Amino acid sequence: MLVDFQGSYIERAALVIMHYQADVFAILFGEEPSPLLDRCNTLIRRWRATGRPVLFPNFSLGEAYEHAPPASNRQISPYISSGHFRTGRPVAGLAIEPGDLFYACPRASVFHGTSLDADLRTRGVSTLVMAGISTTGVVLSSVTWASDADYDVRLVEDCCYDPDQEAHDALFRSGFGGRVQAHTLQEKPCLTM
Repeated sequence: MLVDFQGSYIERAALVIMHYQADVFAILFGEEPSPLLDRCNTLIRRWRATGRPVLFPNFSLGEAYEHAPPASNRQISPYISSGHFRTGRPVAGLAIEPGDLFYACPRASVFHGTSLDADLRTRGVSTLVMAGISTTGVVLSSVTWASDADYDVRLVEDCCYDPDQEAHDALFRSGFGGRVQAHTLQEKPCLTM
């Protein structure tokens, strides 16, 4: 289903762009330009016409890794030796504007250790239109938390990415266990036999 930028849900919605940051793009795409960034920028620009908030939570363990997890955290601990994720600096070329909200997230979920939930509720937000990298990391963790907190979660599939395409497809096929409504920016091509 295409994203409806004029739907009745817009008045209580916010766009949440997760982990579109320099370190993530460097690890996944190197110096290669990614069409993912172009699609996300299209989403952001079209969303801005609604006048609703745009939020950019990014993964950051702190300059001295003061927010690093214990070694038992299998998802995050391996990155510490890489020198990545000391800051949540957005990827170059992301369609950021003054007034956008930024969050430094110490774990995969953008809600863990941040004021994101409180800020959304203060603004009367009950619907989250979300996109992020990676689908099996930040997207899965954040969607699960948001669903449990009673947000109406809508994911923009063509602005989500995971290096494991099969896992990405499986999560969207299952609607993340019924927690989300999946949307796209563009019609998916029809497959013909």
